[in-house]
Amino acid sequence: MTSDSTDRSSAHPDRIALTGASGYVGGRLAPLLLERGYGLRCIARTPRKLDERPWRQQAAVEVVRDDLSDPIALAEHLRGCSATFYLVHSMIAAGAGYADRDRKLARNFAEAAAEAGVKRIIYLGGLGELDDSLSEHLRSRRETESILASTGVPVTVLRAAMIIGSGSASFEILQYLVNRLPVMVTPRWVETESQPVAVQDVLYWLAECLATPESEGQVLEVGGPDVLSYKDLMQVAAAELGLRRRLILPIPVLTPRLSSAWISLVTPVPYEIARPLANGLSSRVVVTDHSVQEVMPRDALSVREAIQHAISATRAGRVETRWSVAGPIQGDADWAGGKVFVDERSIDVEADADSVFAAVCRVGGGHGWYAGDLLWRIRGWMDQAVGGPGLRRGRRHPESIEYGETLDFWRVVGLERGRSLALRAEMKLPGEAMLDFNIRPRNGSDGVGLTMRARYRPRGLVGIAYWYAVAPLHNIVFGGMLKGIRDTAEAIRRGGEQTNETAESSPTGQSGYGRARLWLGISAVGSIVVASSIALACGVPDLVNRFAGGTLLGTFAGLLLFVLAYVAIQLPFDFLGGYVLPRRHGRAHLKFPVFLRDLARGVLMHAVTLITCAVFLTLAGAAAGMAGTVAGATLAIGLLLVARTRLASLYAPLTITPSEPKDLEREDSIRVLLAQASDEGFTGSVLGVLRPAAHLLPLDWRRVLGRDGFQLALKRRTVAIGSGAWGRGRFVAIGFTLVGVAISAWLVGSERLGTTGGTVALSFWFTLWSFLGLLVLPTLSRRAVAEIDQRLLDDGYSPELVAQTTRKLDTLQDDEPERPGFVETIFHPVPSVQNRTRGPRRKGVAGAWDVARTTVFLSASGIGLLGRAVHCNCGRPALWVFLPTD
Repeated sequence: MTSDSTDRSSAHPDRIALTGASGYVGGRLAPLLLERGYGLRCIARTPRKLDERPWRQQAAVEVVRDDLSDPIALAEHLRGCSATFYLVHSMIAAGAGYADRDRKLARNFAEAAAEAGVKRIIYLGGLGELDDSLSEHLRSRRETESILASTGVPVTVLRAAMIIGSGSASFEILQYLVNRLPVMVTPRWVETESQPVAVQDVLYWLAECLATPESEGQVLEVGGPDVLSYKDLMQVAAAELGLRRRLILPIPVLTPRLSSAWISLVTPVPYEIARPLANGLSSRVVVTDHSVQEVMPRDALSVREAIQHAISATRAGRVETRWSVAGPIQGDADWAGGKVFVDERSIDVEADADSVFAAVCRVGGGHGWYAGDLLWRIRGWMDQAVGGPGLRRGRRHPESIEYGETLDFWRVVGLERGRSLALRAEMKLPGEAMLDFNIRPRNGSDGVGLTMRARYRPRGLVGIAYWYAVAPLHNIVFGGMLKGIRDTAEAIRRGGEQTNETAESSPTGQSGYGRARLWLGISAVGSIVVASSIALACGVPDLVNRFAGGTLLGTFAGLLLFVLAYVAIQLPFDFLGGYVLPRRHGRAHLKFPVFLRDLARGVLMHAVTLITCAVFLTLAGAAAGMAGTVAGATLAIGLLLVARTRLASLYAPLTITPSEPKDLEREDSIRVLLAQASDEGFTGSVLGVLRPAAHLLPLDWRRVLGRDGFQLALKRRTVAIGSGAWGRGRFVAIGFTLVGVAISAWLVGSERLGTTGGTVALSFWFTLWSFLGLLVLPTLSRRAVAEIDQRLLDDGYSPELVAQTTRKLDTLQDDEPERPGFVETIFHPVPSVQNRTRGPRRKGVAGAWDVARTTVFLSASGIGLLGRAVHCNCGRPALWVFLPTD
């Protein structure tokens, strides 16, 4: 039993002992107690879990190692403390035997508190009436209350039902259920009443007990103002998450065991936690004694407000503590004995150690594992099928990690900032596995070396067979991971090189570049529109249909031939737009072999996208005619928007760096992602289907625009969302696309839908519809740009900064600060620099942000053929998914 900082807080006049400081509630209570002026002695089984907490280094904090197993040693650690919080629960540490372990630890603690002269104990228990219906979980909590009070030390008990907060197991179960299951067959207990409480209110009452002598020795029931069933609670959560009402069908045959297994399958919470929680939900848990409002009055948050706070904190990455950190951590295995397989790989990185470490720390969770994500998912599904955690647990924060945290089915067991990270496998394995990352300086170079070492000690022949079965995949998984970490680290370093004072705009190319691209786009679009019209007039779809012959293989061959013909028509324009024009006008361009390689990659992936959509719409049309075709296009639109960043990285090199600059002033909680693209015209976008999910901005803008300009660029996206312009743009883009598919399907005719020729005809008609969109939708986009510019000026942004940022971004795009009004009206969704900075401007006109170019991207859902032909992205695969915007 050791103390980490005995000399720092031993003389604090009002010292409080806190158990469970690394847990969900205790980890949030500690800083609150420090704010109120108390000294803390944190009693932790694994003190290293607290090393990264922001409050850990305060002078009033002392941390001691103790697992509560020895009452004598525990009494020494409690001595000198006026009060103590008992926030210990063995549900994770002891599994099915948690009740016995809870009794033992509570008995040890009660004896130690009496021996040490502690004046009072404060315990957080569970609501529920003590009768036959009370679950084993809640009965254990009630038993702990009695044991803590058995030695005569006054005990204050706060009894709470479900605690709602970002990172709590209860909230994550709720969130995942409503997110993943629009229709739920549930046990009858979803109709049992409960009284949830926000974690903020629980923390207030816990801390307030110390300043309220009247609470000593009392049992106080706490809860929010709402009493509702779990079924109603799920509907509230769905509404706050922006989802439609869930269809919930309670049936009497689902036992707690089955419902617990279902919860562990759908949510990140494992079975050993889901089981007692599900059992607890079968008991009615509501406040029957409101004396807490007499002793410590507080207007508690409603359920809706608590869920809003939790969602906001989760989306903004402000999850202070999470349920998955609780529990014991196994140390590094003894790798000295027995056979140990090692896979060690190294790579040189042209970045500093901090940038590399930041990139390493992003593995897992929503960011994935840099390479072979499908293989990781398959491994996660396999692990889940045999009772392991799989990839469900994710991570607490998208970037930062702490000792003891989980990263999918790994746990952090070693952490040295800027130097190393050690992960221990918690998936089901016939052996033990570790994954280590070590960063070392390179001799004679500014960069560093990164070494990744995977170690595996098998158990028996099955364990050995497992290693040899997965070893062939290591080059994809581990080799690709190292390359991804390298690219991300180097992108981080480049993004942080220059501040506002040193930012410079990109050099301006020779005049005429924008007009040349415009004529190229007119030629490409015109060629494809004319070709589509001639094909329809000459009955080409019928010829394709006869070629296909009605067989499945013939259908695929016919569609493939159709897409290859399109590629042949578009390819010369891609060559002109991607290589000839940039080179002729002095713009940044790739070397010819690299250009050919990247163009071939983009053309191949775009062709795969079109063929996939064509096959999908053919099958949908064959199954349900016009309704099936429209439904298929709707699903395709959703998939295109959901997988947009992944699609962009398949079309062209794109490194997503979820590293929000620390100096940004934020007005929303939407995540910021930075991306390193291969094309200077890349502008990113606002990600999301019907609700904004993340800002995607070019990493190079940090250098080109400087700090203030980058802040303004982010502010533009924030204003687009807040003003409704982004939502209008997304609604119009989706609506225009679906109307076009419906009209095209009607023109083709129900009897031809589902045939190869019908799908080809659908593509031609939809291409003509897309051409109409190119003529009318840019006006809505320009209005949105003008609307946002005016809002920025109204908000007090300097006209000089707005103009300067606009000019720099135009240099990266068309390099055409002035253009004739007729040209702009028809072809350009972003107004010229002159019109934006000097006018004339229209006020009070609402626009639809990015509607024109989002519609171009979504045209693939109707097999539209103009997605690569427009002037801004012709020959530029990096812009085929995220077409340039303002």
